[in-house]
Amino acid sequence: MNSTFGNVFLTLLTLGLLAVMALATTSAAAADTGAQLFVTQAAIGGMAEVEMGKLAVDKASSADVKTFAAQMVSDHTKADEELEKIATGKSLKVPTALDAEHKAKLEMLRKKSGAEFDKTYVQAQVSGHEKMQQLLDHEAKDGKDADLKTFAEKTLPTVVQHHQMAKQLEAKLGK
Repeated sequence: MNSTFGNVFLTLLTLGLLAVMALATTSAAAADTGAQLFVTQAAIGGMAEVEMGKLAVDKASSADVKTFAAQMVSDHTKADEELEKIATGKSLKVPTALDAEHKAKLEMLRKKSGAEFDKTYVQAQVSGHEKMQQLLDHEAKDGKDADLKTFAEKTLPTVVQHHQMAKQLEAKLGK
């Protein structure tokens, strides 16, 4: 009788420990998945800002747009490098190429010139910074990785400022 109770107890204890280990592994995997998704989205967004900014420095007809674009290249290059350092330290993959959506936007911009280029570039900056602002805000509030959360908190004010600058440029250029 005692032996049967002992076997049942050990079986239940083992099953309980396995369940706890499975939950811990699932939670860690979910956190890693969230961290990887954030790194991917933030890196692609930053890369797009740099690529579009370089194009605008060359093609924009407005001096204000050229100045804004140069600042985007500088600021986003710094943020991209910081994000890559954090991600690499956590063995998270950092994309090295734009996704299809951002490639298409870049190709569309390449086909524009003059005032049409300026307006299209600035509109892309308004929407791109709005999306990045939402991404960083979400990570800053709900992120599970402390380093990525800190990165988002630190980067968010700059992106908010970029968004405001882009909206001012858009108004100046006349949507």
